[in-house]
Amino acid sequence: MAQGRARKVIGRVVVGLVLVLAAAGTWAGYNWTHIRAKYAASRLKTAAGDEERAGWADALAARGEAGLAVLLELVREGDPQTRAAAAAALDRYLTALPDGDPKSVVLCGRLLDTFGACGESGREAVVDLLPTILKRGGIAHPAKCREVVTAGLKMPGAGSRLTAVRAAMHPALRMRADLLPLLNAPEPEVRRAALFAVGPATDDEPVIGDEDLFRWLHDPDDGVRKVGHDALVSRGRTDPEIALGRRLTHPDAHERLKLLLDLRYDDDVADPEPWLERLSRDADPGVRAGAARVVVELVAERQLAVPVWVGRLADTDADPTVRRIAQFYRSQPTRTNDIVRPAAGP
Repeated sequence: MAQGRARKVIGRVVVGLVLVLAAAGTWAGYNWTHIRAKYAASRLKTAAGDEERAGWADALAARGEAGLAVLLELVREGDPQTRAAAAAALDRYLTALPDGDPKSVVLCGRLLDTFGACGESGREAVVDLLPTILKRGGIAHPAKCREVVTAGLKMPGAGSRLTAVRAAMHPALRMRADLLPLLNAPEPEVRRAALFAVGPATDDEPVIGDEDLFRWLHDPDDGVRKVGHDALVSRGRTDPEIALGRRLTHPDAHERLKLLLDLRYDDDVADPEPWLERLSRDADPGVRAGAARVVVELVAERQLAVPVWVGRLADTDADPTVRRIAQFYRSQPTRTNDIVRPAAGP
């Protein structure tokens, strides 16, 4: 009797164990991917070197949605080493996807969404991924891309700003005007990149005028000066015009006064009036007054009309001496001309 009861108890225990094991096996089967993702994440966080971290980060990317979610979380909140490994793995994963794969668009959108929840280092990691994001489907999220690029242009790190500058040049974003403040960046490589983005001629409306470009011909960095010169050439400016523009914007007022004399007495410039008009807006009052005198002398010799901007100097210039000089030359018995032309343009 006792033996029969024992056998029943043992049988029930065995059945219970079998049921528990079956349930555990079923749960593990359903959650195997998550289990492997958690294991890979743990190994990634404790990895001893960059190569090992890269291997476990790639293993996470191979785990599908569960692994990608972990990588996105590590970009957002991981330590610097695991964040770098996670971002690099996401870059490789996106790059390896076939063109047009809808998973690219979805993951790019999630990366862009991550940006707002990241700290400074996490944001830099997302900005560094912008080239891949734009190439692999992020352009389907233009507003999100613009938000990230706008923030990237203001980041303290020059590398992040350079990446954002290149992203801003994407034709679908149309953010070239946002790059103008970076023309004054302290780093020459940032100034070069920004000037290259906004300076050369394109089919789009220019965001900076030719005369403004002349200023960068005096940049302390030779590379910036070359980009500025090449941009002006692409806009159809001739070497003589570029040379005049360089003198027009020379930081030394004495050099600009010398340009006034050359415009007055040299015949190399067929139509000096547009250049003189630009000098009438010079920061130095002596240059402005000299521009009024030179243009009136020239139009008197050529029997032409006095430009209207001489009257502007006479009536509204901030310096009283400039107003008196311009008033004197405006009073000369000549015709007036109310057409103002840009420097170097007919």
